[in-house]
Amino acid sequence: MQATAVLGFAMLAVIGTDPAQAVNLKTFNISGNFAPTPLDGSVGLPVNLVNASFNGTYTVDLDQLPASSSFVDLTSWTLNLVNDNTVLRTLSNSLAGNTAYIEENILAFADAGLLTEQNKNLYSFELYFDKNFTGLGSTTDGKFLDNSDFGSVQSSGITAVTFAKSEPVPEPGNFGGIVVVGTIALWLKRKQKA
Repeated sequence: MQATAVLGFAMLAVIGTDPAQAVNLKTFNISGNFAPTPLDGSVGLPVNLVNASFNGTYTVDLDQLPASSSFVDLTSWTLNLVNDNTVLRTLSNSLAGNTAYIEENILAFADAGLLTEQNKNLYSFELYFDKNFTGLGSTTDGKFLDNSDFGSVQSSGITAVTFAKSEPVPEPGNFGGIVVVGTIALWLKRKQKA
């Protein structure tokens, strides 16, 4: 038993002191609304996003924020562009070529999904938060840019974001702890009556 404890402390000492291994991942919910009109000349998806909304999640290493002069890549993300309860497009890290990051006050998602000789699409979604953005905040400044070419299908332009908010996803441990403590309290109360 003592040998196991000593071995465990030795392993923790070696692993725990390496700062390169420390990762403080946090997942955030993001949601908001698009403007009532797209930029003049817009066609396709930007027009379909008029008065629409967006929602999703992203995960980032909080120890790298705020990102004053470098890009901090998001480790995972999904962003749904929704109109009348219909998902029109999903931007996510599930396809190669898609990227998302935080730089200074900018939270950005880019989808370069389908790239062939006949079809090229590039969607970019950017939100501009206050300085020293660390994942929590709201803004009225952002845009969705569609720079697609699907041959015979036209889709290009910009739709502004009128409101967006980013907030942490509640930790499941907080709810679990409350349930455990509540259960123990009820058990003790019943035991005390008996």
